[in-house]
Amino acid sequence: MTESAKTMSTNARSSPGRTLKPSACPLATLALATILVVFGTALSAGSETFDPATLAASKSLEGKMQILGGKDTQPLPSYPAVIITEHEANSYLRVHSKEFLPAGVGTPSVQVQPEHAIVSGDVDFNELSRLYPNPNDMGPKILAAMFHGTQHVTIAIKVQSRADGVLLQVESIVVGGTTVPNWLVDYMIQNVLQPKYHFDLSKPFPYTDHVKQVVLGSGQVTFLRGPRSGK
Repeated sequence: MTESAKTMSTNARSSPGRTLKPSACPLATLALATILVVFGTALSAGSETFDPATLAASKSLEGKMQILGGKDTQPLPSYPAVIITEHEANSYLRVHSKEFLPAGVGTPSVQVQPEHAIVSGDVDFNELSRLYPNPNDMGPKILAAMFHGTQHVTIAIKVQSRADGVLLQVESIVVGGTTVPNWLVDYMIQNVLQPKYHFDLSKPFPYTDHVKQVVLGSGQVTFLRGPRSGK
């Protein structure tokens, strides 16, 4: 797979008082963006009842992302690191994923490891084929021809935190027990994701104000913070 085609970017943005959007959370964005590498479909909405612990963890993530998205400059000691746990991220995905994941994609989850993340979910490939009536959408059509019924999809990503932002490199995509060919992943990124979602896959997404570095550890992501340059 070409480096430019496999390189993806993520950012963190949030507005106080509003429901957290997928683009506001790097882990939620990670789940969305990497699943869309394969599927790239339209958004759907849904609702469900959740236990208090799951709702509390989801709200905790939203609160932390509002902190990370804040633009007010503060004295240097007022920028403690923000840690988002795997549990918080997965709770958020349980509560909100139906608001932004494609129809036919469910049970998303994220595992966090040093410099890596594993995204997984169940995909109904029969539903996928119905979502693409346009014969020119060849990538999804090829996937639908290769895979049938509901399959478990696992996507492995290398996460690189650089001075100018975060780069995500898709290392593998496995559907059931089959690894998706690199050429097909390239095709989906270049011909479905990039034009549809306006990703610039050759560049990292910049950090939000005050975020300087993102460190992935075992089961958590740490956001190192400080005042903006020149402040």
